[in-house]
Amino acid sequence: MLPFLARRTVRMFFILLIASIVVFYSLRFAPGDPTGAALNPLALEEVREAYRHRLGLDRPVYQQYFTFLGNLVRGDLGVSIINGERISNLLWSYGKNSLILGLSAVVLTYGIGIPLGLLAAARRNTWIDHLTSTFAAVLMGIPNFWLALLLVYLFSSELRWLPSSGSGGWKYLVMPAIVLAAEGIAVTARMMRSAMLEQLGQDFVRTHRAKGLSEWTVVGRRVARTALIPVISLAGLRFGWLIGYALVVETIFRWPGIGYLLVDSVLRRDYPVAQFFSLVLVFVVVLSNLFADILYGLADPRVRV
Repeated sequence: MLPFLARRTVRMFFILLIASIVVFYSLRFAPGDPTGAALNPLALEEVREAYRHRLGLDRPVYQQYFTFLGNLVRGDLGVSIINGERISNLLWSYGKNSLILGLSAVVLTYGIGIPLGLLAAARRNTWIDHLTSTFAAVLMGIPNFWLALLLVYLFSSELRWLPSSGSGGWKYLVMPAIVLAAEGIAVTARMMRSAMLEQLGQDFVRTHRAKGLSEWTVVGRRVARTALIPVISLAGLRFGWLIGYALVVETIFRWPGIGYLLVDSVLRRDYPVAQFFSLVLVFVVVLSNLFADILYGLADPRVRV
């Protein structure tokens, strides 16, 4: 297990290094610079050049990159060049909100998706199976931004049950969490159903039934455990999708998380904030894939070879 874990860890750090280069150079070569947001639109070009010199933006890009990398290794995350806020403070405040939203979406995804898939497989070709398949198809087909707008219209504008945006309590979390988890619920339910049906045709299932075990024991304990392997392998990819969708969901609902902050910092060319939080999101995706590899290796030792 240790060689398997070492290989995955080395690959993770290599991906992070490549990602840091791509993110850094992409921001530098994108149109615009921080002077557009930090200075008066009527500011003279001499003032803009002095501002760029103070930030070190007039140096070659590779020198700026090595300075950024050195500061990051030393634990100096820097400050926002727009409002002067320390990035460590932003990480705590915005990261906490993203963690709450992400964990809520994960709980909904697997807390609803796995039981739905298990129930659909256990009641194959019944109205329960058909209803579950239709529900999953609808959730997979509707774009998350369109679902967000529908929920805002229904529960905020018409029924006035939930706030349309912002944060401050559990009511603010309901719609963003549902939108973020919707596609994951559908994918998890369909995959769980397919894996369950595949396992139900195996010889060991007939053996358990021949021993007189109850159907709940066979399906709910024996088969479901084996069927979870493909769901576990998909978990790493699901975290990546969640992060990508979170950028849209947090922006629509103005949820003060890392995705919302990242979009705002990119638009305002706040380089230190955009660079760091882009790498944070890449790190979370890579780490989740590493975690999924470890779980998959524990569930199926053949993948360690």
